Amino acid sequence: MDTPTPSLETEGTLSTRHETFAQAFATGVSGAEAARMAGYAPANASHQASELLRRPDVAGRLAGLQAAAFAEQAEKRAAAAGALMDKLEPVYDAALNAGDFDTAMQSVELQARILGLVHGGATLRPRGGTGGGAEAYDPEAGHREFLGSLDDA
Repeated sequence: MDTPTPSLETEGTLSTRHETFAQAFATGVSGAEAARMAGYAPANASHQASELLRRPDVAGRLAGLQAAAFAEQAEKRAAAAGALMDKLEPVYDAALNAGDFDTAMQSVELQARILGLVHGGATLRPRGGTGGGAEAYDPEAGHREFLGSLDDA
């Protein structure tokens, strides 16, 4: 007799079809498309995908694949942020040495944005104006104080 043998699954492993489904679904294709890619009948693919997504072993595998993809993305973002920080550091040093405190603060602000410490329209630098008093506004005074505190850290 040439009857198909049911797939035997051991605890913690998926059948080839289930693994193919999970891998495809994790890439962002629809459940029905992932089921078709795993070899399920096109007419029954949506129903099969729904059934597979309710299986704890398949759902667990998907969670693992998604966590791995998230970690990989986080690693790539950290590497890109590091590269940008490395490019900004010489700008900061040169500006500070030249006494260009506004450029130095712009560099610090960009670094803070890259690290996610400053968002949206928030800024670390004062934006012009006279400060509201009769005394002359020294835009670099706050910069020097802030930058000096960074050197002490």
